[in-house]
Amino acid sequence: MRSLEEAIEEYRQIVEENIVSAEAAKKKLDLLIELQKIKNKRLKGEELTDDEIHSTMNLLCWNSYAGCCAPAKDCPWNAAVSDALGVDYKGLYEAKVKIIEEELKKMLG
Repeated sequence: MRSLEEAIEEYRQIVEENIVSAEAAKKKLDLLIELQKIKNKRLKGEELTDDEIHSTMNLLCWNSYAGCCAPAKDCPWNAAVSDALGVDYKGLYEAKVKIIEEELKKMLG
């Protein structure tokens, strides 16, 4: 799984090489830098605000971990958000699958 720092470096290279439009890449880089600030705050032991957590979740597909793919997909946004929040995505994904299976069993009777 990629680290947040690797994701930032990847997007810095994209901007420099003009693989995608500089404006779009700059926006992504800015978002990753904001994630780095959140990670640094968490690592200092400071509590994250609801707004910080909400804005972080908005970077994921469907704006939450609920819509995220399996860890094997190696999504850079999932990895970056997980790293910033200090969440073990593989464990979270396994818990999500277990909860969904339990709820489906209840729904199906």
